[in-house]
Amino acid sequence: MHASPRPIFVPETQKNRSLKVWKAKTTAAILAGILMGVTSLKAQQVWPGDVNNNGIVNNVDVLFWAFAEGTQGPSRPSTSGDWAPQDPSEPWPETFPGGLNFAFADCDGNGNINSADLNVIRDNFWQTQGVVSLDEFLAGTVGQDPQLLLDTDDQITAPGADESARLSLGSEQIQIDSFFGIAFTLKFDTLNIRPTTNMGGNAGIQLDLDNPTWINDPMGMGTNRSEVFMEVLDDYAVAQVAIYRAPNAGAASGFGRIATFSIVMEDIIVGRIDLDTDSIRMVNNEFLSEVSVAPSRLSFATAEDSLLLKDRAPFLPDEAVKLYPNPADGWLTVELADTDNEIQAVDLYNAQGTYLGRLNAPRPATAIRFNLGKYPKGLYFLKIKTKKGTLTKTAARMP
Repeated sequence: MHASPRPIFVPETQKNRSLKVWKAKTTAAILAGILMGVTSLKAQQVWPGDVNNNGIVNNVDVLFWAFAEGTQGPSRPSTSGDWAPQDPSEPWPETFPGGLNFAFADCDGNGNINSADLNVIRDNFWQTQGVVSLDEFLAGTVGQDPQLLLDTDDQITAPGADESARLSLGSEQIQIDSFFGIAFTLKFDTLNIRPTTNMGGNAGIQLDLDNPTWINDPMGMGTNRSEVFMEVLDDYAVAQVAIYRAPNAGAASGFGRIATFSIVMEDIIVGRIDLDTDSIRMVNNEFLSEVSVAPSRLSFATAEDSLLLKDRAPFLPDEAVKLYPNPADGWLTVELADTDNEIQAVDLYNAQGTYLGRLNAPRPATAIRFNLGKYPKGLYFLKIKTKKGTLTKTAARMP
């Protein structure tokens, strides 16, 4: 059903570890599929919407449903999406990695996995049954793993203001290969972000896929399309999000912007307003999730409370600054893509976060060079301050 993928990019420092994990998981999955794949379905009842059968309906179930979308199999004795235990169908031929049968993705039980089953997930969202098994998330490290980054042009806001927060995945140095989908939680400030009175939802937060991007170009040639799912849970101060490849779209590879959050502030704002990406699970086109993704935080404040912000300067997109050659064994060039911008300073940190010093640029300058070769081999973070904003890039010093 899905095209043969290439693996999601894993930095060199993680390859050996990930290969061992992959081998162990694959062996366990094969044994589980052979020994328990059929009997486990017959021994259990189906709770519509709990696609991964872990006791809770959430955004991870959307990823499982999306991977199985378009598949057909035996229908259940009772075709219903009501949140109640239901007798399973006969086992379907297909299974997820780990041996879970595709029949669990047939949420309404009619033998077809399609958009109607996604509606059942939405109707039963956040329902629980039995003992809940926690979903597996791999917490990444900024600079070593791809990051799910929130950024904006200006962190200063005002009461009642409409704000936007760009969402990007990966970078020029750590690109994504064979992307199928990602599930994550957006944590937000319910005190300062406007809710609605309609169905308990939160009109203060909306999410739209950007177009065109490396994961979504429906107007372009081919089938590069993705889809988005979001459920906002005001009582828990979270929005659960899933972004996944559309049917027959195949895998996507690249980095950069993927979506934009629209946020409406309350009429009275108190203190700093934080948005966090958290609990992130990314899967490739074989539905394997072995790559850690680093979270991020974006903060807003009013002009009167601007001292609460660590850095008022707007964030620049990754493509705004080029580093070359990278890796480098000597001189490294930092160059701005925008010739109307100016480099003001570059702060250098090692992989442990230790501050190594500042390079002040002669003004006006759209490109500067410095000798990375005088430092030991390894990864370095460059916090680049410009007239129009800031950006942190990763450089590698090679022997």
